[in-house]
Amino acid sequence: MSLQELHKIQTTKSSWQDFVEYSIHTPFYTETKAKTQSLVEAIQLTLFHDYLSTFSSEEKSEFLSSPNAFQASAEKFVNILEGVRYSQDGYNKKERSLFLGMLKSLLKEYKVDENGERKDLERYHFYRCIIRFCSDKDYIFRVYEKYKSYLSQGSGV
Repeated sequence: MSLQELHKIQTTKSSWQDFVEYSIHTPFYTETKAKTQSLVEAIQLTLFHDYLSTFSSEEKSEFLSSPNAFQASAEKFVNILEGVRYSQDGYNKKERSLFLGMLKSLLKEYKVDENGERKDLERYHFYRCIIRFCSDKDYIFRVYEKYKSYLSQGSGV
């Protein structure tokens, strides 16, 4: 394992942790959690909202008005991790092993306690949803549709 591979995985983990902490404290998440009464749906919508915030206003408008434009972008996003998932060119076995270990360690931090309860269900579900966002473009598209529906109901944030 190279120092570069290890750094890449550690940077990904740190970025995801920062992203989760940021997302938990946004007004959008607070509003969505109250309106949907569903932790997982609120997390999905918030992650999607925060993902869209990384684009310009013009790109956001295009994505929300054109499912085809959004699907093309989602495919590129999912393919960022192609080296650790299956790809036609194969994948980097060392990097894949490190990446899967990182995912396992993130989820393990919120493992079930002695009473059979998750230590922090909220963060656990944030990481589960991020993992799905990064690996399944169909999942992203389903959340895209939920997000558009949510906005049409009049999100105040």
